[in-house]
Amino acid sequence: MMKIGTRLTLVLLLAVTPVLLGRLYWSLNRSAEAYISTLKRELRATSRSLVPAMENDVLHKEWNEVDDVLSRMTADGMVVALLEKNDGLMRTAGPGESKLVEKMVAMRPANRANEFEVRIGASDWFCRIVPLRDANGTVVAHLLMAQDWTDSREDLRSRAILSVVGSLGVLAVIIALIPILVRRYVSSPLAELSRKVTRFSNDQLRDRYPGTDEVRLLTEEFQKLDEQLGAARQDLLAKHRRELELERSLQHAERLATVGTLASGLAHEIGTPMGVIRGRAEQLLHGEAPPDKTRKGLEIIITQIDRVSRIVRMLLDYGRSRESQRAVCDVRQILSHASSLLETEAARRKVQIVADLGDRPLLAECDAAQLQQVFVNLEMNALDAMTPQGGTLRIHAEALGNGETGNLKFVFEDTGSGVAPEDAGRVFDPFFTTKEPGQGTGMGLAVSQSIVRDHEGQISFEPAADGSRFVVIIPGAQAKPAGAAASKENRQ
Repeated sequence: MMKIGTRLTLVLLLAVTPVLLGRLYWSLNRSAEAYISTLKRELRATSRSLVPAMENDVLHKEWNEVDDVLSRMTADGMVVALLEKNDGLMRTAGPGESKLVEKMVAMRPANRANEFEVRIGASDWFCRIVPLRDANGTVVAHLLMAQDWTDSREDLRSRAILSVVGSLGVLAVIIALIPILVRRYVSSPLAELSRKVTRFSNDQLRDRYPGTDEVRLLTEEFQKLDEQLGAARQDLLAKHRRELELERSLQHAERLATVGTLASGLAHEIGTPMGVIRGRAEQLLHGEAPPDKTRKGLEIIITQIDRVSRIVRMLLDYGRSRESQRAVCDVRQILSHASSLLETEAARRKVQIVADLGDRPLLAECDAAQLQQVFVNLEMNALDAMTPQGGTLRIHAEALGNGETGNLKFVFEDTGSGVAPEDAGRVFDPFFTTKEPGQGTGMGLAVSQSIVRDHEGQISFEPAADGSRFVVIIPGAQAKPAGAAASKENRQ
């Protein structure tokens, strides 16, 4: 198959050549018509100026004047004769052209002017016959005028040849320029594009020169690129799914690590109600208490069992792995639940948790379990930083801006040992920790940062004067009207 440059050159030539030839043909015809029309106008003007004088001379029979005019006019390829009314030759200058005069006599009309072209021998003549009239309008004679156009035809033919040669020269220049321009602005860029696409799609074809058809080659290469991009997209999706699974696994592992830390502190919390249950159960077993005391003891046992169940359920809920589910929630409740989970551990470590959550709902479209993990991680870090000396963890929550859907800000500020200045930029790095070996995985803040970013928010660390300060900002949400929610449920 031909290269696209060759095909484009042929198409352009096929389009340009007929236009140029048509333009040449039209120009030649128009030029010839204009040239001949000019000659005819000159002969007509000559006859119109000559007729009045000839009519006067013929009527007054001034033949000397007639002969003088005829002799002066019959020159430079012009033949002039005077014809009688009855077809007889009245006057002519010299022998003239007998055949031409005979032809003109034969073409003479009765009472009007006539024009015609005639070829006699190798000469071309344009003839005009004009009637001469007296004062009453009666035709008394005919003025015969013939002009030799042989030289004019040759001159016209020479001009046509020059025009053809010039047009062929222009066509030759165009034919020479089209391949150069096509190669420069079409073939070369396409060849370079073909090489780059081929090199990009297959390293083994790095030095391969494009084939005879650049468009076909590009089509094939783009099809290969489409297949490769499709396969790369599937690989990226698979990697993304694996990364999501790994991230969920890390989040779950971090929750389990937190559960393990809390378990030791909650063992005493569970042991106390278990001792009460055992004492009441033994009293009921060995004693014969009145019914009202028996009832009271059973109520105490049930209350302590509920307490143990609540503690265990709280740990199980926090440690359970679940799919991400987002809904509009009051983040204050999530934060309160996280703080209640750490109440026993905070008391054991002599840490006081002071929460200022305000009296207005702080709504956000979020995954409650994931945000709870963020808050638990931040509070656990604060407890670790204040162990064993104890201290105060202050939690402040507020809505930023005046709109109902502005950002929500949560500040966790402790009075612990803080973070060294050289480590401040690494607190969110995976596996980075300042805790003693075995006391932390170094993934808590990294997981928290990932969760907050997934909620289109941000988490930052700010060194405080006597501790550390973490700030969490997430987008707020507007509460849906009850009627709209009910209507949505009905539609579902």
